[in-house]
Amino acid sequence: MLFLFIMAIIALILSILRLSMVIQNSERLFSPILFTVVCLGLIIYSGFNLPFWQKSKSSTQNTTSTSIQTKANSSKSFSSTFSSAGKNAFPDETTKQKKAAQSVKENNILKSLQKNYTGTGTVSFNKSDKAFYVKPTNKQFVSSLKSLVKTPSNAKSANFDQIATNFKKLSLSIKKNLGSNYSVSLMNPNDNSKPLLTAKDGTITYNYFK
Repeated sequence: MLFLFIMAIIALILSILRLSMVIQNSERLFSPILFTVVCLGLIIYSGFNLPFWQKSKSSTQNTTSTSIQTKANSSKSFSSTFSSAGKNAFPDETTKQKKAAQSVKENNILKSLQKNYTGTGTVSFNKSDKAFYVKPTNKQFVSSLKSLVKTPSNAKSANFDQIATNFKKLSLSIKKNLGSNYSVSLMNPNDNSKPLLTAKDGTITYNYFK
């Protein structure tokens, strides 16, 4: 292609010289002009197809392609970052709904226990510990428990094991309604901060008399 380009330039020079001679001699201009135009066309055609121009064109295309790809990647990165930020900015509604529903269940169980233990004791709930506490208030019941605390050996004859069995069943019922790791305790009438009996998930985890 370079050879054609050089030959076309030489031919153009010759055609220009020929054209000037034709003009001077007042001859017909059609053929010289046509030849000159053809030479110009060949120069333009071969010039644009030279290796230099092809490399330049390829380089420009590659640069443009790279630029477009970079912009696309930047756009994707921004979109991903924005999406991630959105997820972090707004809490999961499903999680909030589950927590709210669980809280309602806990309150319902608490109310049910408070109703069932009316006249026997008060029932409270510690949400962070997932623990229900039964504090004896009935005078006869309180007196019996204090007597057992004073003389633990009498617990068996006083049928305290039946109370333990009832609490096991109660904790199992709580598990079915609320899930695992909820405990229920019968508190010591001598010290309401300490339990006499604790059951969790259908199992006795603490028994003062054992």
